[in-house]
Amino acid sequence: MGKILVGLAALFLVLLIAIPASEGVSPSYSGQLYSLYSDWLMGKPVGLAVFHVNPMYNGKAFKGPLILTVINYSSETPRMILVRQVNGPSSVAFKIQRVPVGIREVPTLEDGRVTTTKRTVFLSQSYFIGVVGLVDGRLYSGGRFVTFEPGKPITHIDVNLRLFSREVSKKELEIMRRRAIEAQKTGEFVWDGKGMPLALSGGIYYTSTPAYHEYSTTILPAGVIHAAPWTRVKWCLSAGIHTNGPTGIWYDSFYQDVLTGSPDPHSWRRGDKKIAIANTDSCVELYNDYSPQYRRKVVNAKVEYELDSYMVSTSWLGVIEYVLVPRYIMNLVDSSVRTENPPAMPSVYGTVTDDPQDVNFITNDDGPAWMVKDVTLTFSVGYSPVEADVSITLYRAAGKAGEAWPPYVVVYNGKGLKYWYKDNRKDTYEVYFHR
Repeated sequence: MGKILVGLAALFLVLLIAIPASEGVSPSYSGQLYSLYSDWLMGKPVGLAVFHVNPMYNGKAFKGPLILTVINYSSETPRMILVRQVNGPSSVAFKIQRVPVGIREVPTLEDGRVTTTKRTVFLSQSYFIGVVGLVDGRLYSGGRFVTFEPGKPITHIDVNLRLFSREVSKKELEIMRRRAIEAQKTGEFVWDGKGMPLALSGGIYYTSTPAYHEYSTTILPAGVIHAAPWTRVKWCLSAGIHTNGPTGIWYDSFYQDVLTGSPDPHSWRRGDKKIAIANTDSCVELYNDYSPQYRRKVVNAKVEYELDSYMVSTSWLGVIEYVLVPRYIMNLVDSSVRTENPPAMPSVYGTVTDDPQDVNFITNDDGPAWMVKDVTLTFSVGYSPVEADVSITLYRAAGKAGEAWPPYVVVYNGKGLKYWYKDNRKDTYEVYFHR
């Protein structure tokens, strides 16, 4: 038994020295690596994420003092897992879950031929990374969501953050000073009569879970239906009954750092896109059974947004960080029908052979912007309701490898129809039918 323990200790020593260098991980993270390898030996599904955070202001690297926060949005309840003082570009590392969720076929090139190989797909991870700092009387802040699949045991992510700034008034500085003193004295953040216990890391007080956690729904575009004459077409989402898993569609997230009072309804910044998951089976139909025309309809969705707020405080800076993210698609919503002239049929197309027949799309979580809608979200936060006047983008992105699926279309009375995908791509989530 003693020899086994000595062997394991030697193995840890080799790993801690050799692997950080080979994987581009700083030796300063040896503590996390030791814990990581210990978990591996016990069979725990873990990995290491290394975020290389690059704050940029006016297109140049920013080198002033900042507070870096990392919030884990991979679970049902978000949690701030890392708070650190940094000065310019910095790297941070922390353990993550690395849970296998399925097998995926990927194209590979072997001997000049394209073949497919199978690989394990891991549960994706989602984090909000924010930075905020007070430099020469100005508040600098930036943030974004990062969603990734931990395909390797150690995953490196470059996080480029665009900073915004504004001047801070003397009144705001005084309120921040009082807030910092109170936080250090009581170990609590009190807001609207509600006290939240504060954690402490490197001289920074913070709320590890949201001080407020509220929800609001809005109607947003989700897709488009196209129907040929004498047919009926449905555009559908699933909570996992019709498909192998729930449908997911990607929308904008937002953030705002506030020194005093409530957020400005007009000052929300985009924090990159994040997926919203369907929590029910829902379809919108275009009834074109008795029409000789080609017609189209926009599909809308009732989307629930989540508002979370966190407090971060030092002896010179007290900030409330708000994060606004899409959460669930509650159901689909109908809209009006319009006639259209479909584009010319391409040389590559499919043929409808069944009635009804499903037409499927493919997963793509990195699609471009598609449609945009201006909305106002209202949240009941204590005695100070929070509003967000934002322009929310729908992306040509759906699903998430191994976890969520794209929407699908069902066509009725369509035997013999030719069909093709917009731009000949199955990840546009639009399909045309032609007689």
